[in-house]
Amino acid sequence: MLTSIEGVYENGQVRLLEPLPGVVRARVVVTVLPEPPPAWLEDKPVAPLAGDAVVDHDQPRSELGRALAAIRRRASAQGQPLQSADAILCEVQQGRAEAGDDQDLR
Repeated sequence: MLTSIEGVYENGQVRLLEPLPGVVRARVVVTVLPEPPPAWLEDKPVAPLAGDAVVDHDQPRSELGRALAAIRRRASAQGQPLQSADAILCEVQQGRAEAGDDQDLR
């Protein structure tokens, strides 16, 4: 299992910003992130935390990803509950049945 933990490299040592529960010894790979943030993050307002891990922590790189994250952020801010893929598919199938389209989506 891969685990990502943020840390800081300074004076030849890496200091983790949170503990690794249950890990006594492990192989690690260090990826150095750019300082300052990459250009695609510059000039982007930082949205307040929404309590949604995807909205709060993911940084979409494409225009479509940013648009979808914005939609999810607005829905979360309005208190709309997130649905599973199965629930959405069921809703689509129900709408198709009501419209007389009996084609199965699965």
